Amino acid sequence: MKTAKIGVIGCGNRGSSYADYIVDHPEEARLVCACDVLPERLAWYGERYQLPGEMCFEDARTMLDTVEGLDLVIVSVLDIDHFRMAKMVMERGIHCMLEKPISPDPWECMELMNIAKAHDCQLLICHVLRYTPLFSALKAVLEEGSIGEIQAINHAEFVGYEHFNHSYVRGNFRNLSPFILAKACHDLDILNWLTEKKCLKISSFGELNYFKKENAPEGSAERCLECSVEQDCVFSAKKRYLGEYTGWPVSMISVDTSLEAREKALAEGKYGRCVFHCDNKVVDRQVVNMLYEDGVTVSFTLNGFNAQGFRETRIFGTKGDILANFGEDYIRIRLFGEPGEKIIQPEEVPGSHGGGDYCMMKDVIRCVREDKWDGVRTGADQSVASHIMAFAAEESREKSIIVDIEAFKAEIMAQNANNKERK
Repeated sequence: MKTAKIGVIGCGNRGSSYADYIVDHPEEARLVCACDVLPERLAWYGERYQLPGEMCFEDARTMLDTVEGLDLVIVSVLDIDHFRMAKMVMERGIHCMLEKPISPDPWECMELMNIAKAHDCQLLICHVLRYTPLFSALKAVLEEGSIGEIQAINHAEFVGYEHFNHSYVRGNFRNLSPFILAKACHDLDILNWLTEKKCLKISSFGELNYFKKENAPEGSAERCLECSVEQDCVFSAKKRYLGEYTGWPVSMISVDTSLEAREKALAEGKYGRCVFHCDNKVVDRQVVNMLYEDGVTVSFTLNGFNAQGFRETRIFGTKGDILANFGEDYIRIRLFGEPGEKIIQPEEVPGSHGGGDYCMMKDVIRCVREDKWDGVRTGADQSVASHIMAFAAEESREKSIIVDIEAFKAEIMAQNANNKERK
């Protein structure tokens, strides 16, 4: 079986996570090239993964035109560049693994599927939750049918306050895509996967309520390094980024993680700003209600006000109920009329996202090596449905209406019928 030749466009946190798997499994794949627009980050990446200088590029088009024989390119750039980069990859007939979300534009999401089909290549979306041992075990329990037919689901993603402030108040995702899309298309996708049903209607409420200027403490400054009340603030950038720990997310504020470099980043960059004085636009809490086929009702809660980040799923069936905790990693099953409960604790797998990154990379590389794609869990045709739901939820939230999913999708396609000429 061949060794897969893989390139990476976007050498940040996600591009590094996937590269870690590649270099740890040389019998399966080889990282042959990388591209990033930041020279210092590209140099760090090339050194870390032992790439020759001529295999490190600041321009993606140059990389794709120069490097021959690529089997897969991983695209892990900012959301707004997803369409352009993925299109560039697939137009050359190369399989593309694209970080979620597919795009902040619904038309672009659907158009990338068409491009993949036109060039006979695979577009894979990094919905790592499908690959986690916990959700894989939960899926197996549902397929066994012990709790009967699913009637309702309550699902929640509790984003830790430090993660939320880093990514969605100060950081890269503060105004690129809706919160429900950027963070929670994972969750909408896993709901579709678990139910194996289509969402028919959706409604949503939410807003940016807390992290804005009018809630700033009296006497606060625009930057934490200059603030007289910083020492009493739990959201202090000094406390978050200037300690001894230099892993994620501290590593995101500067390629050089020395104390001097981090202090400079806080003094000059976006991560040093007060959380109440940023240009963030995404909501800080949101609820979504969904009606699925066969009358299944689903509620989803998403917010950034939690001491610890985790997910929790409660599934209610005709014969019993299930609680799955993705944080403590256990599944509890209770059947009607039977005493006690059954606890399942899936095996631990290395890597981030509860082992999801590791398991996804292993499966995707297997598909590349065998050129067999029937069982892949991350195909774009499956992922687009969750993205449409996210856009529909935003439509509902902004207009205070209930959105019919099929009608909404048809409207998108009709409005953008002539958009192929714009890109």
